[in-house]
Amino acid sequence: MANPGFIKNFAATATIAANRLVVVSPVADFAVASAVDASAAYAGVTEQGTDDHLRIDVVMTQSAPVEFGGVIEAGDLIVADADGKAVAFDLATSVGATQIHIAGWAMEDGDVGVIGDIFLAPQVIATIPTA
Repeated sequence: MANPGFIKNFAATATIAANRLVVVSPVADFAVASAVDASAAYAGVTEQGTDDHLRIDVVMTQSAPVEFGGVIEAGDLIVADADGKAVAFDLATSVGATQIHIAGWAMEDGDVGVIGDIFLAPQVIATIPTA
């Protein structure tokens, strides 16, 4: 069971579902956007999703429940898929990237569609581009 820490309300750049990874928006200050991969800094995980006013609560620290977009094992490093769902980080999918952002690590095993807990530990992994 998640023990969310700091929760902040942000403007959302578009409608975002509940239990999804979000990133810091490059469009506006104090705004978040749906995460679509590992290329941007993670802000955290959404709680209830956006409403008509496009405001959203984001769990930014400790643990948060997120929807799994693939098979995940406890301890896997977590990144976002194209829908903002949590998937296990696979270095092979990031060959040539100059930066890879990790949202945190899985606290439990789960299959696609499971709402599982992750520990939020945003970080950047620098990689050397391939020639």
